[in-house]
Amino acid sequence: MKTWFCFGKIREDENITPEMIVKVIEDGRKIASEFKNVPLIKILRILEKTSDILNDPNHPIRIETLERMPEIIGFTRPMVETGLNTLCATMRVPALLARLDTDLEDSNFLDEFTYHKVFDGYIKAEPRGLIAHVSAGNVFIGAVDTLLQGIMTKNVNILKMSSIDTVFPILFAKALKEADPEGIVSNTFCLVPFKSGDEGIEKIIKAECNVIIVYGGKEAIEAYRKGLGVHTKVVEYGPKYSCAVIDGGIMKQKGINTVAASMAHDFTMWEQSACSSPHTVFVKGEKEANEFAKALACELENYSKIYPHGKIPVNEKVEITKSRELARVHQALGEAELIVPADGSQEWTVIYEKNSEFRVSCHHRTAYVKPIADFDSAIKTLTPYGEYIQSIAVLASPADTFYISEKLCAIGADRITEPGNMSRRKNGTPHDGTRGTAEFVRWVSIGQKKPLEDQFDYMDTAERDKLTLERLNYLLAYCREKSEFYRGRLPVEPLKSIKELSKIPILTQKDFRDHLPPSGTGILTDKLGKSYSFGSGGTVGKPKFVFRTIDETRRNARALAKGLVNSGLCEGDIVGNLFFAGNMWASFVSVNMALEETGCHILPIAGNACDMEAIISYLKAFSANVIISIPSVIISLAQYVEKNKITGIKIEKVFYGGEHLFPDAQKYVANVLGAKIIASAGYTTNDTGMAGYQCQCCRGGIHHITENIHIVEIVDPETNMPVPDGREGKIILTNIDRYLMPIIRYEIGDLGRIITEKCACGRTLKLMELLGRADEVLIIGGANISQDSIAKAISKVDGLSFHFKMTAKLSEMHDLLVVEVEALEKISEEKGRELEGKLYASLLSEKPEFESFLKTQSIAKPIVKVLNPGELPRNPRTGKVKHMSDERKN
Repeated sequence: MKTWFCFGKIREDENITPEMIVKVIEDGRKIASEFKNVPLIKILRILEKTSDILNDPNHPIRIETLERMPEIIGFTRPMVETGLNTLCATMRVPALLARLDTDLEDSNFLDEFTYHKVFDGYIKAEPRGLIAHVSAGNVFIGAVDTLLQGIMTKNVNILKMSSIDTVFPILFAKALKEADPEGIVSNTFCLVPFKSGDEGIEKIIKAECNVIIVYGGKEAIEAYRKGLGVHTKVVEYGPKYSCAVIDGGIMKQKGINTVAASMAHDFTMWEQSACSSPHTVFVKGEKEANEFAKALACELENYSKIYPHGKIPVNEKVEITKSRELARVHQALGEAELIVPADGSQEWTVIYEKNSEFRVSCHHRTAYVKPIADFDSAIKTLTPYGEYIQSIAVLASPADTFYISEKLCAIGADRITEPGNMSRRKNGTPHDGTRGTAEFVRWVSIGQKKPLEDQFDYMDTAERDKLTLERLNYLLAYCREKSEFYRGRLPVEPLKSIKELSKIPILTQKDFRDHLPPSGTGILTDKLGKSYSFGSGGTVGKPKFVFRTIDETRRNARALAKGLVNSGLCEGDIVGNLFFAGNMWASFVSVNMALEETGCHILPIAGNACDMEAIISYLKAFSANVIISIPSVIISLAQYVEKNKITGIKIEKVFYGGEHLFPDAQKYVANVLGAKIIASAGYTTNDTGMAGYQCQCCRGGIHHITENIHIVEIVDPETNMPVPDGREGKIILTNIDRYLMPIIRYEIGDLGRIITEKCACGRTLKLMELLGRADEVLIIGGANISQDSIAKAISKVDGLSFHFKMTAKLSEMHDLLVVEVEALEKISEEKGRELEGKLYASLLSEKPEFESFLKTQSIAKPIVKVLNPGELPRNPRTGKVKHMSDERKN
């Protein structure tokens, strides 16, 4: 009976017939049409769960693997265990993504049409459909590795198991099925043990499968070249040999024993049976080569204690004996030196030969060491082997490494590595001249130039939520594993819906300060590196710090760029970036990154780097038509232009962020600067990143939620329970794109509501209306006093700026409102009293309830102060005016 695996089921059949394969292919085509729509992250998480099972020392499948495989493949248990651990490491989500991002440039190509900068259009990687794999048995994890490539590119796979090993693939399938009870991945592949040369089965596979991946010798490759279907592609991984080239001088600098130990590892792994296993080591310098041979022998002896040699077949023992006897003959002639274990065993063999010929060894840790006068000698020796050369370990100076690599890759080698890494393939390493998983997909495109559009934004809501849920669940699993702070806060089981996110505790600003540097590191998932530290402005408290990887920062900036473009920024605009730079601020860096994405011309001025006169001179000199900054700077710029009657400056577009630019302030800026577009740069915070952007159909505080980065919840301010869409509440943000410093259910301090209507722009992203900060309203005697209402009162009085502060105090147990506002220019005391009177009257007109409160003496009489320009305190870090303060809390 033959044991095989067929789309999620273990089967036992006496023979595998052509009729069975026809049925497999028919079923496979039906499965392929569904599997291609599964989110990539869901597939990768299932593979990672499978690695957890195989990596668990107490799991029956791992135990069975370690018990059975040594006898089947001739590797000892330590070698099998190392192979299994290697496989498990490659199945972690970051490793799988690294492999795809290297091979495909961007793993997002597998889920949706994604903009490609060079192509200037959209590209997608479609699965080929049905992939047949003809596996080899020289390294037992190899069959599973090729299967993994087919799975993570969303293909349906039929793997012909090697006659040497029909056990481990089945054990792997059992582990995957356990990790995947729904059958999302485990129901998409077959493991079939048919005999090589079965023409009936091979004919069907060659005619019906979209791609055939063939590992093996010359005969196997040639067999699958014949009789192919019209649209069948064959990817060949035929016989290959590897070697090393070492500069004796560099070797001595690094330590001969260190280098020898690295090479001993390469000779030991997989008993030298892998294509990447070395056969010959060329050492520049005769003396150095001889010394290396002796050191290599010592290190092979050391490795034989770590990885004892497995059982050697009789015919291969004969080949080892022949190699040694031939070496003894050459040794007698003074042309070679044979070094073997003291007990004469066949654990390892080192043969030092004075000629520079490339030798293919008989495996089983048989190493040839050859002296060369120069690197060209090795290159000349290897040239006849051409495309049979695969991996070359090179130890040389940087200049010589490039020289050797250039020459050897030109003749056929495809992988240059360091000694010790020949058996450790980096994720994304080209495989025999191919980009691995790129062979499993076909490329499609949309040649439309819209660089800041995403297919995700137009997906059906259910489809988009499915993708978001998978990304969220992976983030939660990642944080449980990597973050000390989150480990006990997050559920063990995956969430079944996004709504279940509300069960996780809310993250507070105090949590930030207590568990992030400099106070702690509990929230972080890794050491800091390839990352930024940014400080918050501290407008509403002590500054705190956030941490983002450079990639996370760039993705966030792209979302910011999308908002700018959709609000009216165009390619070719000349933009003055007037956000503040330095002092650990994120805004200037992030905005510059965003502007890079838009195709505009950037003036990196910085609103804090020079005085207003210099800013104006830069804007005029380069005919800037756009500025972007915080409202305080924008208002001050407009005031400077108006006061000094500056001409020749016309700012058509103004983008603001960091604080609210009140409607009346917007009218003022538009009137002075001639702006036709004044728009939010986006709903973005230093703590969480870009949470929303506006399109030209959005008005006021309405934003599209950046659902590919954030999940937005609206909760009741008192109970923290979710409220229905349309109802006002506190905004809770979860960033599903941040892994270094995860942000899960963060109370940002803003109020908002979800809008149920769809936007006229056609995007299906949820809409959110910002309703101000939770602390932007003061309650005075029962009346809500918002910053907008104060700004509106100010707008009715000529001579006042929009730099103001509102403060709540207590006066003889009564609420007291103090409003301080700066004049547009320096004023006398008399003029100040006049303006204060007008503002007081405007305030009562805007908030008529104050009249009744005053009559009943339920509040103290509001105090209005008009100050000279610049007298209101600014945050020294950001230049922002703190618009509101409640001193009754102190």
